Amino acid sequence: MKNTLSKSRFKGIALIGALTITLLSVHIERIGPEQARYGNHCGPAFVDPCYKPAMKGGFPIAYLFDAPGVSRERQLAFGEDDLHMGALIANVALYFAIFMLIAWVRSRRRSAVEPVIE
Repeated sequence: MKNTLSKSRFKGIALIGALTITLLSVHIERIGPEQARYGNHCGPAFVDPCYKPAMKGGFPIAYLFDAPGVSRERQLAFGEDDLHMGALIANVALYFAIFMLIAWVRSRRRSAVEPVIE
């Protein structure tokens, strides 16, 4: 019973850690290759839409994309910019899997080092 409780507690902590790292990874920003519309004064008659590479944030998969005209240009913010939930969930799952892999490796090493009491 105690072992099951500690495993559940660790999984909860790992999930909180994965969410935290995912949300902090939005500060890893990059630009392009996705295009975003940044106005409508382009082309020979200055009536065509203007496209520029879009700013995006998140690592390893970008999940927050700059929405020009809605928020400040070239500045990411939750609530104003485009949030891609699939990519956000994939990042959380990846970081959670990394936490679980680290725990598994540590438990394997610990069990290999501990002496067997007979």
